[in-house]
Amino acid sequence: MPRTLTRRRTARDTEAYSPADEPEDEKGYAEEEDETPARGSRRGSSSRRLNTEDADTSSRRSRRSQEDDDEDDNEPAPKVGGKGWGSYEKTKQASSGFPDNFKASNESVIIKFLDEEPFLVFLQHWIERSGKRSFTCLESRCPLCDDAGDKPSQQIAFNVIDFTDPEDPQIKVWQVGPMVADILKNYSKDKKTSPISRDDLYFSVRKETKNKKTNYYITPVKERDLLDDWDIEPLGEEELEEFDAKAYDESILQVARRTELKTLVREILND
Repeated sequence: MPRTLTRRRTARDTEAYSPADEPEDEKGYAEEEDETPARGSRRGSSSRRLNTEDADTSSRRSRRSQEDDDEDDNEPAPKVGGKGWGSYEKTKQASSGFPDNFKASNESVIIKFLDEEPFLVFLQHWIERSGKRSFTCLESRCPLCDDAGDKPSQQIAFNVIDFTDPEDPQIKVWQVGPMVADILKNYSKDKKTSPISRDDLYFSVRKETKNKKTNYYITPVKERDLLDDWDIEPLGEEELEEFDAKAYDESILQVARRTELKTLVREILND
C-alpha cells in the first residue's frame, strides 16, 4: 500500500537551503555491484475533541490539569545532552537551520528514499572563490550566465534517511547530478524497484574514484535482507511517519537577488 506523506518542512520551519558547498564529483557510474543486495503501510494520526458541555466538567478538568502540572513539577529533570560523536551529530542537526547533505563515500552505506521522485531540481553555478562558491542559477537573465559566461550544472535533490549510524539514522538531502539521477530514474521505472521510496525498499550506496573518474554503485536492498545482510533493523511504521514529517520541499532553496549576482560578476571580472 503506498504511503501517505505528511507535512513537509518549508522555509517557514528552517532557514533557506544553501546548496552543497562542494559539488558531488560525478564523472561516471556503474549500475551493478558485487554486493549482497536487498517489508509496510503507515497509519495517520488521530485527533482528540474537547468536551465542554457544562461548568462542572470544566472545573473537574481544571483540577485534573493542575494535578498533572504538579506531578510534572515533581518529576526528575529529563536527561538531556549526551556524549560521543553520535550526540554531536544529532545536536548539530537539531541546532542548525540547514539540512545536512548526504555524501557517498568509498564505504557502502544504507539509505532509504522518502521521495518517489526528486523534490527539487535546479541549476547551480560553481564559482572558484573564497567563501560561498555555489549559487543558484536564475535561468532567465542570469548575470552569471549572460555576463560571466559560466555554464551551470543540473542538480537533483532527494530526501533520504542515512543509516551511517544504524542506531541513529538521520534525514539528509542527497544532491546529485544527472548521472546518479539517471540511475535512480531507471530504478523508478522498474516494477521491481518502483517507487524507490517504497516502504520495503532500501538502497546501498558507494562511490569509487580512480584516475579522476568516479563510479557510483547504487544497489536495491529488500527490507527482509536488511537485518541479516547489513545488521540494520528496518524502520517501523511510526518511525517512517516521523521521518516523512521532517522531509524538506523546494521552498528551502536559497536564491540570491539579481543585483547580488551582478556584484559577484563585477568581482569576477575585476580579478
